[in-house]
Amino acid sequence: MRERKNLPDSELDIMLAVWHSQGPATAPAILEALEKPLTASALHSYLKRLEEKGFLACKKEGRVNRYTPLIPEEEYRRHAGGAVLEKLYDGSLKTFAAALWDGGRLSASQVSELRDYLDELERGPK
Repeated sequence: MRERKNLPDSELDIMLAVWHSQGPATAPAILEALEKPLTASALHSYLKRLEEKGFLACKKEGRVNRYTPLIPEEEYRRHAGGAVLEKLYDGSLKTFAAALWDGGRLSASQVSELRDYLDELERGPK
């Protein structure tokens, strides 16, 4: 993902709804999937902005617009995660994990899960 910025929460919520839809998403389906209510007009403004930013493609089918993601969710996650890690934690995964632990955001089972994952990475592919 070249030179893309992280999305504001409002746009990210819409992208999550599109990514999690089964196939191209319509505006009514997106509205239904959102936790925070939006007017149809506001949604269309966000959708247009996401198209302009290169995150969505819109295809008109009759009177219905169908929105398809142009950026895969996993690609965005990698980009956004890396950007947060660099910007807030100077690229230190240890500092990030410590902040989560100290803030009470990690449970013992999550730490164990992370430890197992790191062990798996060290062993390499099967």
